[in-house]
Amino acid sequence: MSPERTRPAPGPVRLADHGGGDPPTLLTVHGCWYPSADPTGEHVAFICDRAGVPQLWSGPARGAGAHALDGGPDPVTEVAWSPDGRWIAYTTAPGGGEHTRVLAVRPDGTGRQVLAGAEPGSSAHLG
Repeated sequence: MSPERTRPAPGPVRLADHGGGDPPTLLTVHGCWYPSADPTGEHVAFICDRAGVPQLWSGPARGAGAHALDGGPDPVTEVAWSPDGRWIAYTTAPGGGEHTRVLAVRPDGTGRQVLAGAEPGSSAHLG
């Protein structure tokens, strides 16, 4: 046998005890994606899973003030601002399933309506 094979395994390395202090603070992590700017570039609509499910949000392109436009339980999958800036179209997956529907809402959160995919078993998406 070669000398390398006869070496003993390294011994354990002792670490300092934690000390029983406060447990570490867990961070709340979320993501935001699929941005769509209004025609002026002043506002943006996007998807954010801050509440645990992807929802439609909107806010100024610079600074704070974003807010949910659709806080429903159905995951939002796509977003597109209308060319005239009067509507935001978005796709949801009711119940988290594979069928999707297209909705529209005004930038202030009013006037929410289903545009396509409302019939059972149907599916629609932005494209």
